Amino acid sequence: MRGWRGSFTMTLKLGIGMLGYGFMAKAHTNAYKKIKYIFHPFPAEIELIAICGRDKNKAQEAAQRYQYQKWVIHWQDLVEDESIQVLDNTATNDVHCEPCIAALEAGKHVIVEKPMALTLAEARKMYEVAKEAEKKGIKHMVAFNYRFVPALRLARKLINEGKLGRIYQFRSNFLSDRLSNPQAPWAWRLSKEKAGSGVLGDLNSHAIDMVRFLLQTEVQAVLAWNPTLISHRLTPEGKSCPVEVDDVSLIWLKLANGAVACLEASKVATGYKTTWRIEIHGSEGALAFDLIRGNELQFFSRRDPVEIQGFRLIHVTEPEVHDYISYWWPRGHGLGWEHYHINMLEHFLRCIATGDNVAPWGATFLDGLRCQEVIEAALTSSRQGGWIELVY
Repeated sequence: MRGWRGSFTMTLKLGIGMLGYGFMAKAHTNAYKKIKYIFHPFPAEIELIAICGRDKNKAQEAAQRYQYQKWVIHWQDLVEDESIQVLDNTATNDVHCEPCIAALEAGKHVIVEKPMALTLAEARKMYEVAKEAEKKGIKHMVAFNYRFVPALRLARKLINEGKLGRIYQFRSNFLSDRLSNPQAPWAWRLSKEKAGSGVLGDLNSHAIDMVRFLLQTEVQAVLAWNPTLISHRLTPEGKSCPVEVDDVSLIWLKLANGAVACLEASKVATGYKTTWRIEIHGSEGALAFDLIRGNELQFFSRRDPVEIQGFRLIHVTEPEVHDYISYWWPRGHGLGWEHYHINMLEHFLRCIATGDNVAPWGATFLDGLRCQEVIEAALTSSRQGGWIELVY
């Protein structure tokens, strides 16, 4: 899929209700502003109706800065607003379940940030409601934006074509030094009540989803260790608060296709601002992707003559053959983190406008549930020790 093209008469209006006003709300709002002229022509008119947050002053400031028509402090106002057709939930993890369910039941399309829910029980409730809403044409999606990286789309294509042969191993290292300084302040992501888990849900959730997206297989069993290395931090006001979630996440997976996976994530990886390296090894070849060099994919093929075998570097910027590139810049000009979100939200809104399926390119609430099942198994394994089997 390289995006939607065609002529149409623009009649559909999609009003956006944004829950949350943090940096993810900024990223999503930026996308809504650019979709209509980057993906031209686009089959709907996008309107920024309302933004919601618990702090009145911050909500008001965000509405003015991002150019929403109004601001509210209760998420119920977004659900009840008939001018809003899409709820975009970028709030803290503990405010994912109830607003999403209410919006789906009110007939609104819903996209929610990852991880989909605070707990597996919540994720199951959200999926059941979404499944019923889908029968009425209501769309739902989890914001796994890396599914919309052209280089990772190419990786999926090469795997589908059998270029790697039988898949042996998936390796992921998602590393950040955001919390490596013990003086880094306490924040909501360090609260179990607000976040559910730490690096496991924040970073390794991306890796879990990418295993399923690239290899198109399910996780059968999980072994994990999710330690907390720095136990207390100070709030900006100087109060000492316990760190209740993991700051390192190590997961081993047995996959239904016979392959194994090793997923490492850390926010105490001193020296790394943010890096994510993925490697996939098979009987006939291998792939490697590094987020820092997000417009490139490395490919090794055992089918090449021995004297020239080695990882080749593919610059994934060819408009005619690489997904999404034709909408952006001339060949050789790269995309970045901002553009992955724009591609993702374009896909979601286009599916709403045209009736196309969100899956398999976008992560539905079923994909969010599958990810949450692995997160829950990883938490259980880390707490109890040993492998945790998954039953679908």
